[in-house]
Amino acid sequence: MTKKIPSSSAIDLGKDPVRKCFTHYLLPAMTGMVIKSLYVVADAMFIGHAMGESGLAAMNIVIPYFSFMFATAMMIGVGGSALMGIRFGEGKIAEGQIIFRQAITLITAAMLVITSATLYWQSDIVRIFGAQGELIPLSQAYISTLTLFSTPYAIGWVLSNFIRNDGNPKLVMRAMVASALTNIVLDWLFMIVWGWGMFGGALATGIAQLSMTVIMLWHFRSPARRLVLKFIRPDFSQIRAILVNGMPTMIMESSVGILILISNWVLLKLGGNLYLSVYGIALNCMWLVVLLTYGVCQAIQPLISFNHGAGQHQRILESLNVSMTLVMVLCVVTGGLGILFPGEIVSAFVATPSSEMIQLGEFVMAIYALSVIPMALNIIVMTVYQAIALSKISSAMSLSRGLVLPTTGLFILPQLLEAKAVWGNVLVAEVITVVYSLYLLMNYRKKLQQKIEKIPINHGSPTLRAA
Repeated sequence: MTKKIPSSSAIDLGKDPVRKCFTHYLLPAMTGMVIKSLYVVADAMFIGHAMGESGLAAMNIVIPYFSFMFATAMMIGVGGSALMGIRFGEGKIAEGQIIFRQAITLITAAMLVITSATLYWQSDIVRIFGAQGELIPLSQAYISTLTLFSTPYAIGWVLSNFIRNDGNPKLVMRAMVASALTNIVLDWLFMIVWGWGMFGGALATGIAQLSMTVIMLWHFRSPARRLVLKFIRPDFSQIRAILVNGMPTMIMESSVGILILISNWVLLKLGGNLYLSVYGIALNCMWLVVLLTYGVCQAIQPLISFNHGAGQHQRILESLNVSMTLVMVLCVVTGGLGILFPGEIVSAFVATPSSEMIQLGEFVMAIYALSVIPMALNIIVMTVYQAIALSKISSAMSLSRGLVLPTTGLFILPQLLEAKAVWGNVLVAEVITVVYSLYLLMNYRKKLQQKIEKIPINHGSPTLRAA
């Protein structure tokens, strides 16, 4: 018997055409991610123009720490929302709702502890993360201010994943757009007009993050929503399931932070603030591509999770086809820009870049541009396996491509070739990993095809109508 999920939507994840469902989630997700990527880049540009190479270097010092905070939020949000989507696909609505409440309780408790610890040990943290000399006060001003907003920011990211799966991706998009525009305007006002320096940049980002969370709270006033926002007593079996399924995301995001931390140490030794500032520019540009890929992943995750739970194998296969095609187009365009216009991109981040910065930046941007296609493919494959709750595979991939391989390359490549070869560590890691990713993808597609050929389509599958 078909179990209907009450909603006022026009999208049925179990029956409507896959392209229609994919577009329904893609447009809000991509719009939000494009805007977010622009404000991430704009944030670095404002700091570069207001504070110069030292400001960019100081910002890069604290990025790893906030990557750990972001990783915690994404682990709980992605892991929990994927499980909720599977439960909804199985028609187990009450279980999906409980998973949401456990996730909100967990992220709130975790971030309050992390925030308190950060504020108490902030001076030690920036030194451990590599700040020296003039970078110490700059880094400390940034981390002490932005940390004050970390708890509502983390709650907002968890909410975004669940609200999207609860059929309201447009609200998530509007929240991200409002946050991005707020950040850009406040960056200009606080840093350029009022000259508040790193404190102003962090304050602008914090207020923008807070606005995103506040806007998403409106979802819980909607009569069509299935989720109720409230704290409940922790259930450690549910928490364990959320953490296990979200572990690939945690590994991927925290690996980025660890890699940046180790890279900062190595690059400071090799080339000082110049190397660190160029690295910051390259990272921000790479993050733009990562966010675009995340947008595609956010569009296919509800489709794959729901149809996996409903046993709709053909729809999963179609979802893979449309998402992979779009990712390839995005990567060819963004990678091409990085290869064709590296000098212009570097110059946009600093008012008066030195000739050494331009020369090094052109080389680094070209290397990073070559890595975007294998990187995006790896992220898509990890998302697919996480969406069907095969987190061990995603975790292994995340750990290898995000930490083990690139960190090894940091130390081995300069020894085998020359010092500048250190910049190729990310490219080498992504290329090695993509070989395994393609194997996993072909194997998964083969299994889906076999199930399609053996199992007749079940027209009485559960449905989910999305707003």
